[in-house]
Amino acid sequence: MKSIIGLAAVAALSISSAHATTIYTTSGSSDLVSNNGSSQVYEDDGVTMTLSAGLFTDTPVTGDAVVTPGQYGARPIAYSPGTGITHNQNDGQHLVDGYFPEVAILSFDKTVQLTGALFTYVDTYDTFDLFIDSNNDGILERVFENLSMPNNSTAFVDFLSLNLVGKLFGIGTSSYSYNCRMTMHGQKCDSYSSAWKLKKLAFEEVPDVPLPAALPLFMAGLAGFGFASRKKQA
Repeated sequence: MKSIIGLAAVAALSISSAHATTIYTTSGSSDLVSNNGSSQVYEDDGVTMTLSAGLFTDTPVTGDAVVTPGQYGARPIAYSPGTGITHNQNDGQHLVDGYFPEVAILSFDKTVQLTGALFTYVDTYDTFDLFIDSNNDGILERVFENLSMPNNSTAFVDFLSLNLVGKLFGIGTSSYSYNCRMTMHGQKCDSYSSAWKLKKLAFEEVPDVPLPAALPLFMAGLAGFGFASRKKQA
């Protein structure tokens, strides 16, 4: 019986240990499976991620942000430093920028937890927004707005504490106001439009049956086995 319990402990540890996976979203990435112009498909460690693009409305007062995939022909563009977005509205930067609020859309074939992202072409005041399909209805909702980045041209941001779990996510950016002050003509604010490339996504695959729900059932089965064994010996 002790040996069975020991095996149960090992199984529980193996189930609870999530495997970290990294996908590089660059033109030379070994994870890149296909690129049809409107989307890029990456695969690593048995998980497939499709990267597409869209634009979103930005209403800071209410926090609403409606994502429209492929609006104005929005599509991802992969370069060696990372992926940007282009579309048909005079967008020549090939970055994910906030002039037309743009969003990189990340669709996974399995449930994952996003644990981090690496950004390039980062300037001092750049920020980003995070979206997730929390209702599993195919619609992205903005859950974090104007998150800051480390002051570095290549910046890694840890998402682990944000608990971003699902299959559909978005990482985008928009313009924002700062340094607001009252003038003789009323309130005046400066405006900044963030722009960056997305180079790397880090994530962990989430088991279909979460450990807290599966483990009690597993242990209950072992308890029943032990009870039956003792009854047989009696």
